[in-house]
Parts: sequence; structure tokens; C-alpha cells
Amino acid sequence: MSGDYETGDYYIRHRKLLDQPALWDSFQDPPSKRASGSDADWKKLQFFLKLFKLFVYLLVFAVILATSVAANLVYLYMVGNTSGSGPRVQVCTKYLLLTGEVIAARNRLDQIAWVWALVFAFAAPELFTFLRALRICMFKRERRPTQREVALVTLFELLHVVGLALLTFTVLPALDVTRGAMLGCCVCFVPALLNLLTGMRLRWISGNNLVLILSILALIVQGSVFLVWPALSDKLEVKLLVLPLVLVSFRWWENFANPHEAIANIIRTIRCTRSRYHTYLYLAPLKVVVFAGVGFLLHGQDFFSYFSLFLDAWRPHFITLVQTNGGNSSALNSTHQANSSVRSSMQSNPNAMVYALAAQVGAAYLCHVFGKFACKIKIQVFSCALPLTLAGPVTVCLATFLAQLRASDSCALHGLLPDYLGLRALGGNLEELGHACLEWALWLWPLWWLAQVWTCLHIWQPRNDKNAPTEKLYVCPWYCGLLVDQCSMMNRRIVDWSEEYLAIKSEPPAPIDPKPAQTERITANSEVREEDKVPQLIVCATMWHETEDEMMEFLKSILRLDEDQCARRLAKEYLKAEDEYYELETNIFFDDAFILDPQKCENKRNPPMNDYVKTLINTIDKAAFEVYGVNIRIKPPLKIDTPYGGRLVWTLPGRTKMVAHLKNKDQIRHKKRWSQVMYMYYLLGYRIMDTVHLHPRRKVVIAENTFILALDGDIDFQPRAVHLLIDRMKAVEELGAACGRIHPVGRGPMVWYQRFEYAIGHWLQKATEHVIGCVLCSPGCFSLFRASALMENSVMKRYTMISSEAMKMVQYDQGEDRWLCTLLLKAGSRVEYCAASDAYTHAPESFNEFYNQRRRWVPSTIANIFDILADAKTVVQKNNSISTMYVWYQGMLMIGTVLGPGTIFLMMVGALVAVFTINIWTAFLWNFFPLLLFILSCVYLKQKYQLLIAFVISSIYCLVMMAVLIGIIVQMLEDGPLAPASLFFLLVAVQITIAGFMHPQEFWALLCGVIYYITIPSMYMLLMIYSVFNMNDVSWGTREAPTIKDDGQETSNGAKNYPHGWLNDPLLVNSELGEIPIKENKFWKDVIKEYLKPLELSREQKQLMDDGLKELRNMIAFAFVMVNAIFVLIVFLLQLKKEFLHLNWPIDPRDFITFNRENLQLDIYREYKELDPIGLCFVIFFGLILIIQFIAMFFHRFATLCQLLATTHVDWFRSNGQFTDEDAAHELKGSAVNIVRRLQRPKRLFEEDDEDEPHYDEVLPNGREGSGEYRDGSHRRQTICRLTENPNRSQSDNSDLVLNFKRRFLGEDDLTLKNVLLNRKSQMLFQQRRSKAKAAATPGGTPTPMAGTRPPMLESPEKRRFRERPFSSKYYQENLQRIQLLILELFHIIFPETGGGLRC
Repeated sequence: MSGDYETGDYYIRHRKLLDQPALWDSFQDPPSKRASGSDADWKKLQFFLKLFKLFVYLLVFAVILATSVAANLVYLYMVGNTSGSGPRVQVCTKYLLLTGEVIAARNRLDQIAWVWALVFAFAAPELFTFLRALRICMFKRERRPTQREVALVTLFELLHVVGLALLTFTVLPALDVTRGAMLGCCVCFVPALLNLLTGMRLRWISGNNLVLILSILALIVQGSVFLVWPALSDKLEVKLLVLPLVLVSFRWWENFANPHEAIANIIRTIRCTRSRYHTYLYLAPLKVVVFAGVGFLLHGQDFFSYFSLFLDAWRPHFITLVQTNGGNSSALNSTHQANSSVRSSMQSNPNAMVYALAAQVGAAYLCHVFGKFACKIKIQVFSCALPLTLAGPVTVCLATFLAQLRASDSCALHGLLPDYLGLRALGGNLEELGHACLEWALWLWPLWWLAQVWTCLHIWQPRNDKNAPTEKLYVCPWYCGLLVDQCSMMNRRIVDWSEEYLAIKSEPPAPIDPKPAQTERITANSEVREEDKVPQLIVCATMWHETEDEMMEFLKSILRLDEDQCARRLAKEYLKAEDEYYELETNIFFDDAFILDPQKCENKRNPPMNDYVKTLINTIDKAAFEVYGVNIRIKPPLKIDTPYGGRLVWTLPGRTKMVAHLKNKDQIRHKKRWSQVMYMYYLLGYRIMDTVHLHPRRKVVIAENTFILALDGDIDFQPRAVHLLIDRMKAVEELGAACGRIHPVGRGPMVWYQRFEYAIGHWLQKATEHVIGCVLCSPGCFSLFRASALMENSVMKRYTMISSEAMKMVQYDQGEDRWLCTLLLKAGSRVEYCAASDAYTHAPESFNEFYNQRRRWVPSTIANIFDILADAKTVVQKNNSISTMYVWYQGMLMIGTVLGPGTIFLMMVGALVAVFTINIWTAFLWNFFPLLLFILSCVYLKQKYQLLIAFVISSIYCLVMMAVLIGIIVQMLEDGPLAPASLFFLLVAVQITIAGFMHPQEFWALLCGVIYYITIPSMYMLLMIYSVFNMNDVSWGTREAPTIKDDGQETSNGAKNYPHGWLNDPLLVNSELGEIPIKENKFWKDVIKEYLKPLELSREQKQLMDDGLKELRNMIAFAFVMVNAIFVLIVFLLQLKKEFLHLNWPIDPRDFITFNRENLQLDIYREYKELDPIGLCFVIFFGLILIIQFIAMFFHRFATLCQLLATTHVDWFRSNGQFTDEDAAHELKGSAVNIVRRLQRPKRLFEEDDEDEPHYDEVLPNGREGSGEYRDGSHRRQTICRLTENPNRSQSDNSDLVLNFKRRFLGEDDLTLKNVLLNRKSQMLFQQRRSKAKAAATPGGTPTPMAGTRPPMLESPEKRRFRERPFSSKYYQENLQRIQLLILELFHIIFPETGGGLRC
């Protein structure tokens, strides 16, 4: 029976038509189309993201083009002013009150300053490289490079530096700006050579003669510059042109080298991504020293004068001006003639060099940053490749224009450039310019530029993943600031040189005598199949006592995920769209699913299901109705008896499986951690490791691409949130777990408090952990785990440990999600936070439930963090994402957590003194006695009384905090905003407000900040005390089911009335009975025996564990109280002596003037505000933490923005003029999932977009159609008509999404894809694939049409009647849509660069 079920026969046999209701009971309550929950927030943001991405397309294009051109122009301007020879600069005499021609003589100090400016411009990106390497080496643990790697990287980097110095200080000063700009296209000789010799077969189809010819021509053209200009010049600097150009191009050699066996080991040695940063820690300073040293030697001045005259060169000095009477300025090159001329002087402007240096460094930096940003969000072709390619021609044209403008009129750029500095022009006028172009064969420059375009053609074919890290985008970590556009193009990776790729590609095709290791590797790689690399998404949810509303949200999320997976599966099968495809399976692990009370269970082998399982069964159809808008009756589940209890298997509308594992706590260990052990060993151990026919290499690949989505039973999310987590897993190989942004939902003040608390925790704390290290806890309510990470040593195995000690019980069982992440971190995996992946979970709504939840979380959190800190040395060695600095940061947070109650106590004492103007001892006692009362209640009273006292004290503190808030505002008005307390309060408020503005979707959470503020004493002082003093209570604390007493009902004959066993339950009467395979049955028995056998503790063992927990509680509570008491005592005593122990606040002092009448003396003195010990502790400790978190938040928000933009598709603009077949295939591939989703989705009740029938609003009682006239009550008559007609229609079964799709896609009716705009070629391609599918599905069906023709379509009578009707509103809307498409086509004829749509 189970075999039929798996093949789908069971699915088809048990699909029934919906029952036709009687007319008197035909009234409907269709679900609202209004989005809510997780769907609402995304729909609000979707349009804004598309509009913003369109703006980003244009902005990034403009910025990259402008900054690259600006960086090149300023570089040429700086180089031209370093030379002491060459034509003199004619000075504008309009503002000097001089007559005749005035020439500025070259100044030695000026030249030295410009040389240093070039050194600083070169050093700026090297400084960025050093800082990045320092940050990664400090906050990440990376493998140190070998000596061979260091030697190779150093060799090629220094060759590049020497060549760049020769080009900067020797060649370019001897050329004008036009030829200097042209020379920028000639620095890719070595890449062109390697592209021809080794890289061509990797990028292009082998045997393509045209590609080979073009590659040869590109190399010849690149080499022609070595012969042409040296032959036409008599200058030694130009004759040696070949040396600097070849040396400069050595930097990018490895990006263009194909991994043949001869060089594979070299590439493997130097391509170890992040280990290179250790090399750059010393190599970046060394490159600056070499560049400066070579430049000083080549420039011609005395070497030591560059240091002795450094300060004088950057100060104002006099520039000698030579005044002539209009003679030939070239004659002034002679010193004798220059001395005979009239001399004067003008003061230099040192700011000119500073501005030029800042402009060059800033422009190059922005060009690199925006280029990387474009690659990350997948807009590289239009916004990065195009402007970088155009940068060369634009630089040549603009440099020539500016130089000729300055040469023709010395006053032309007076406001932009100093008069004594200039741009060396190719000719004095247009005639000289044309003659020079012919003389120097500048007509070859377009060929040089085309050769560069051909060599860098890979930038037009990006292959990186979305949001790929820098190491996957660029070969070298940063850029060359002096050649920023060429470096950005050639430094962009052609392919991802991963170790696996090199291992495969470096093997010879047919080894003559291969080594055993090579043979094994080849065999293993040949065993790997493409389907092994398909992501396998396994949803694993744990349930216990969820309500119907909570289950409804969870099931709606699963049904949406099922619909999404079905759409992607059908798009892959019929429309050849395989992007982001994944396999899906859902597992629900239900704790305590059966009633085992002997008074209610007649047969222990067939116990009855509890009400929560019955609620799940009854809620599935309701959830489907909410998702699809129609009554979908999901087929009854298959029921299977298992060694751990039972199993219910549903087939969802998208034909994915949803399995509910019903746990019998008498047969298997219950609670959430053991449910996690259960599914980890079943899904990873049994279904992957125990599959004997799989090669070990295949198991590795499958495990790497298998992801477990851990959920709680009340979670609400969208499929897109899961896609974002999977994208992170694809982008980062070492990522073991990723969590999303959790939003609490519910009602009441406690939920409002948690809304702000969750927001701050995610905005600041989790974002900081993600940026400077890795997240310490991935919550089990919505997290994605990589199977291979869970299968590492000391993760799954250690997770099965039984809590034999009190501390282990607190760490293991009270916070199982955090402990699992602790094991992953210790095993070397990374845990990340994805802020764009939103999920919604129900939060505690009452004070007592919230306190009990945190009573369980707080001790486990502290225990797990202490575990990491205690074993910090081992964790730092194993985990690349955790560094010693990050451990210190977590240690600071832990100190703040432990001392939090004492800090809040002191804060309240100080607040009472400041607000109510009482002495410090009175304020101390007012805070001490309520706190002492609560501590004593936690020791001697039951929890319900503790919670009552905590609630009363919290209410009083809320009133006090409101008074404190008002007092702070009053004090700010009196002391000013620059007082210590006022400034710290304002900085915190501004930081949180900025964080809210940077999270616009969650901005309204700031309104809940008032509740968060007034409850600080309760949540950071009373809650901590309550958690520590109740550490011995290991109960769950939330969702506790009330105990129901047996009412002792009996039948009339005195027999007990037992409920039905689960196999005979009326809810499952139509379900078939199946069985699991013998091998799986044996697995469950073995795993239960080994790890999951129910714990049966004797009374003595339970008492021993209780005593151990109490002893642990007493020890921790005593230490906790003593540490805080000592801290409070020290700070309080210091506070009493604040007149001696304080710091003067240097900001905003007050000046006082007094008059002494006795001695008639006027006294003037200044009074500083005092920073007391409490304020000093706050400023130093918490201020430092806030600064770190605030900076990290900015980096994380930028990464989140990149992730959102990378997944946003802009499909508004289409064009036909330049739309190729490849563009059509790409467009159809991008829209395939949306097309399938519309075709598979059942029609909602009373849906207005019925394609086969005219709209009801177009049919009037008087027979007029489309007139737009409505009579009163027309809407009500439409409903009555539909209710009358629906029962008379032959309704089809819409419960199977696959059948819905095939019925429409393979049918004869024409398809109208509403809201899916496709180009005409894309539409024809869609029709071609549809015809092929119909021909394959139906023997003798419609033949495949020829390219460019539309397949024949049969038109239904209803459509023909509707088409032949006179003008109607629907006909008008259809023609309006066609007009809009024609307008968009006209737009793209004007702007052809956007042809094919803006792609992501």
C-alpha cells in the first residue's frame, strides 16, 4: 500500500470532487485577498524595491563612469606637473596686472610635492588593503600562508609596482595628456597573451576559428604600441615603453591563466583566498616603500631632498614668473634667455595638491566600491561593465578637450586649476592637433581600446552568485588607484577558482600512469551527479501544545512553500528554468501526541490522539482555503504505525509530502531536543549515511546541499524568506547555520515590549555578531542548518548526551537551540544572520508567561556563552569566524549581563536623587528594600507569589521611570544638552532612532520604546534575579496544558467509555493504513535503543537531580548576589566621595562673575560639570559597546540592502528592436516561475478575472454591455447570480496544482498571462515550448511550429462571442495594455542600452 502511495496512484484514486451544497446552504465566506502577516510587509516593500533598483541602475552607472574618468584625469594632471622639463606653463595675466606673455618656471618644491602626492595616491588603496587584512586577521582566524605562497605573491606584486613607478615617473611625464590617456588601454599585454595561450578554451567553444583569430589580433594590437611610439620618438623614456607596460600587466596574470597541469599547483598555492591577507599585512607597506623609492630615484632630484624638503614643499612658496614681450615661449627653455627676461613671482597654492590628491583617491575609491556593489546585486553588465568600458574613450576625449582649451586660452580654467599649473596639450591649436595625430599614429588607439575590450570581455558575462564575497569577485582584495578602470576590469574574476574546480580541471584527461590518489579522485568526481547538487530543503517543525491560530499560520506557510516548489518544479520541466530550484519535504515532530492515561486509554498499542493532533488534522483544509481562496480538500493522510508512535503522511496540493511524526512518550524520549536528535539521525544518518549504494563523494555533495529548516509550530513566513537563507548557504561554503529576522506577534503591552526588544536585539546585537564574528545563537523557530555541518564530529553525537549533571541540564535542555549552535561553532562552522529573511512568531502575552519563558532562556544563554569563553582558545583555533578580539567583545557583554542588576540599581539610586532631590542614602534605601523583598520571596515563596510580587514592583518602577524620564528632560533644559547625563541619553536615543530609520519596515517599533524604557528595572534587574533564583526549575514554562480531571463517564451498562484509538479515529476513517520498510523499522528500533529510549528515573535519582539543581541554584545565586553587591558597594562608596573622586567634564563649562562688597573685588571663575563614578562607568563601558554595535549595524544594513536588491527583478521595460533570441530565453527563464504559479493556482471564489466568461459588471439587466452604468444593488445581484449559477456548473477538482497547470498549459485555450509582461519573442518562445509539451503529452498532437511562427490555437465559443462583442471596458483595458507596451518599445528604441530589460 505504501508503494502505491509513494508513486501517486493513491493520490489519484482518492481525489474526489467537492460536494455540491444545496441552494439554501450555498452562501459563502471567501477569504479576503488582503495580505496579512508575513505577506503584508513584503508586498508593501516590493514596489519600492523595484523602483529603488531602477534608480540604483542609473546611479551606479553614472558614479562609476564619472569617478573612473575623474580619477584618470587627475592622475594625468598630477603626473604632468612632476616633470622639470617640457613646455612651460603660460600664466593668465588677466588677474596679475601684467602685460605680455607670462610663463611660470618649474619649481623644485612644487615637483617634490607632486611626487609625494602621487605616492600618497598610490598608498591610499594599499592602506585600505592593510586595514582590511588587519581586520580579517584580528576578527577572523585564517590559515597562515606558506613561504612559497608568500614568495609568489610578493614577486608578481612587486613587478607590478616597479612597472607602475616607471610608467608614472618616467613615461607619462614625457607625454601629453592625450597620449597618456590612450596609453591606459595598453596595460593588458600579459592577460591578452595568457588569454590566447591558456584561457581561451575555458571561456569559448573549442574549435571556433573566429575566436582564435580575434585573440591573436588583440595580442598583436596590444603589442603594436611597443613598436609604433618608440619608433616615432627620440626620447629614451618613450623608447623604453615596453618595460613598464609589461611589468604593470603582470598583476592580473593569474586571472587569465587556465589551470593546466603545469601551472595548476602554482595557482592552487596562491589562490587560497583569505590566507593572502596575512601576506598583505607586510606586503602593502612594502609596496608603498618600493613605489616611493623607485619614484624618488627616477624623478631625478636628490634622494634625501624628498624628505628634507617635504614640509617646505607643502607650504606656500613663491613661483617664478618670466615676462616676455610676446616672443616664442619655447625660447625660454634656454636658461640664458630666461635670465634676460623680466622676472616676477606669485605665491603657490598648496591646497591645489591637497584637493587633487583627495579627488583622485576619493574617485578611485568610489569607483571600486560601486563596482563591487554592482557585481554583488547582479547589475554588472549595465552599471559596471559598460561605464568601465566607456571610461577610456571618455577620458581621452575629455583630456584632449581640457588641454586644448587651456592651451588656446590660458585663462580658460582659472577657477579650476592654479594659473602656474597646466595640462600638457598635444597641439597648440586644432591644426597642430590634427598634425600630431597623424604624426604619432593616434588612429591606432581605437584598435588598442578594442583589444582591451576583447581581453576583458569576461566582465560582460558575470558568473558569480548573488552577494558573493569580495574574494569571489576579485583576484586581489583591493584595487590599483592609479589605473582604477583597467584594474577593475582585469581584477574581476573570470571563474571561481575553488579547490574542487582546480582538483578536477588539473587532472589530465587520460593519465598514462596515474597515481592511486589521482585515480580515486577522478573516480569520485565521475560518480557525482547533477541531481546531487540540487538543494534538498527538509522542513523540520516541532509541535507540542500550539493553538489552532498558531497552527493555521504554520500550515499556511508550508502550503505557500509547497506552491512555490511546485511552480519551480513545473517551470524546470516545461519551461527549462532551473534557477533556484529545490526539492521539498516537510516533517512535523509532535511531542506527547497520544493520551496515555490508563483511565482514557483502552489499548496502549493503539492510544487515542490528543486534541492538539486533532486540531492539526482539522486545520489543514482551513489553511488551504485561506491560501488558495477555494475549498481545497486535501486527501486523507496515510496512517502508519511506527516504533516511536505513529505517522501521518499528507500529499499537499503541490505534491510534496508533509509527514507528521506522532511521538508516544512511552516509546520514545520526548521534549524538543530529542525531537531534533530524532530527525537529525533519521534524515542525515539513515537517509544519507546509511545509503550503501552511494559513493562517499556523492554523500559529501548531497550533505553539502541538504538543508534543514528548523521551525516552531507557530511560525509564519514566506517562501522568499527561505530562498534568502538558501542563497546565503550557496554563497558562503563554511556557513553551517543561518537565521532570519524574527518578529513577535500578539496583543498587549508585553508583546509591545518584545517588539522593541527583538528589534534592538536584531538591529544591533545580532548585526554586530554577524559583522565582527558570527552569531552565537540561531533560534530554532526559523533557522536553516546545513546537513554537512550537523554531521561534523562532536555535533550530532554530542547533542545526544544525557544531562547527568545539573549544569548540563541547564545548558543542554533549557536552551537546546543555543547549545546546538555552540557545538557548530566549536566544530568550525559559521552562523550568520540574514535580516532580509522575515519570520513571525507568537510571543508571550502575559507577564507570568513572559517571565517563565525568560527564566528558561537566561540561564542557558549564560551557560553556553561561558562555555565558549572558557574554551576560547580551542574555539579560536577551529573557527575562522571567531577571533580573540571577538571573544573579548563577548566577554564585555557577559560582564555587562552579570552586573546588569547592580548597574540598574545604581542607576535608579542616581535617578531618584536627581529627580526627587533627596539624599543618596534615602534613595538607596527606597531601592534596596523592594529588591530585598523580592530576593527573599524568590528564596522562600512559590513561583506564583514571586511573579505577583515582581508584577507589583515592576508597576511601581514603571511609574518611577516615567518620573525619571520627565526629570531627565527637565535636567537637560537646565544643564544643557552637553552635560554628561544629557549627552549620553541623547546619543543613545539618536542611535536607536537612526537604527529605526535604517530599518523602514520596522520603524514603528520605535513607538514601543517608551514601554521598553519604563520596564528597564523590571527586565534587567527583577527578571535576572527571578531567573537565577529559579534555575532549579527545568519545566518548559510556556504552553503548559491544564490538567483535566477524569469525570468518570460510563455507559448505561457500566462499561468505561474510552475514546477511539488513533488508528480507528473518526478523523482518519478514510485514510489508508500503510507500513514503513523493514530497514527503516530496524533503524528506529536501533536509534531508540541507543539514544532515544524514554528516561525512567527512580525516585532516588529524581531526588538526586533535584538536589543537584538546588545546590547549583544556591551556588550561582550566592555568587551572583555577592558579585553585584561588591560592585554596588564599591561604586556607591566612590559616589559618596564624588567631591574628591570625580572628573571635570570639559564640554560646555559655565562662567560666573561675582562681586565682593567687603573688599570691592570682582571675582571671575569657571565651573565644570562633574562626571561621577556611576556616569564614568556608563560612558566608558556601555559607550564603547554602543559604538561598536552602531558601526557594525551600518555594514550589516549595506549587506542586507545588497541582498534585497540582488533578489529584486526589474521587469518593467521591454523592447523588440534589439531583443535577441538569447534575451527572450533569459526573459522567459526569469518569468517562468511566475507564469507557472498563475497557471497552477486554482480560481478563487468569485474571482473577477474570469477569462472564459464576461465580467458581471459588464452585463446589465437591460442588455447593454460595457456601458459603465450601474444600478443600485448591482453588486448584490452579482452575488445572487453567482450563487445561483455555481451549483449548476460542472466544477473541476482544483486540489492538485500539477493537474491545474497541465489542464491550462496543455489545453487548447489561448492563455492570457495577466500581470506578466513578456516581449513578443518571449511570448513566441513560450508558445513554442508549450506546443512541444503538448505534442509530447498527446500522441498526434499539435506539431512543433517553426521559429517565429505562432502555433495554431482553438478558440472557444465563449471567447469568440466575447471577441465579437462591441466595444467594452475589458476590450478597452486590453488595448490600453497593448498601447503601453508600444510606448515602452519606443522608449527602448531611444535608449537601446536597456534592451532586453534590466536584468538582475
